[in-house]
Amino acid sequence: MKNIIIFDLDYTLTKKGTWGRFVLYTVKYKPWIWLPLILSAGFAQWRYKAGYTPRISVKQSMMKWSMVGHSKVKMERLADEFAKNEVLHGLRPGAIEALNYHKSSGDIIIIASAAVDLIVKPVAELLKIDYWVATNMRWINNFLSEEFESKNCYGSEKLERVKQLLENTLAYDRNETFIKMYTDSISDIDILRFSDEGVAVNPDRKLAKVAIDENFELVNWN
Repeated sequence: MKNIIIFDLDYTLTKKGTWGRFVLYTVKYKPWIWLPLILSAGFAQWRYKAGYTPRISVKQSMMKWSMVGHSKVKMERLADEFAKNEVLHGLRPGAIEALNYHKSSGDIIIIASAAVDLIVKPVAELLKIDYWVATNMRWINNFLSEEFESKNCYGSEKLERVKQLLENTLAYDRNETFIKMYTDSISDIDILRFSDEGVAVNPDRKLAKVAIDENFELVNWN
């Protein structure tokens, strides 16, 4: 029996969300951008919550002020710096213990995140995790586009991306595989139900309620 362990990233492995903080990290020396960035992000978030635009539009509104048009070399350098600090200082203590346990058990580990690949890839590499799925950015002539290469890796789309990885890369046999998912968010309910075992890590209010109803384990990784 092969064990496949799936970790969400933001608020599961990490103490805080990565996307907004990374965006601010890219403009920390550009104070003239801070106000329009915050206003643009806030308006995009309101439109998403009101149902006028898809969730990915929030990412796009923030990218427009901070990253679009910048070179891949520059953005990867900033992402590497951010990832190193996150792995050193931003992981939940329980996440570190869980990762070490599953690595020592020889389990296959996957990070499944709605965060962008620019962030997820270096975090996975630093944690020595070979497999991950994320929202993929698009580069045109090595400069960042305002569009994305993939759909937003969120909700049901995240489950589809995980299934593609399992089938196309890991060539897994469902009957010979045990799948376990760790997440903080109700947005990952599809993967939790797909898995053989679901774990709610410091869950949001909605997931905490569902975890009781559906017999997911509840853990505190602080």
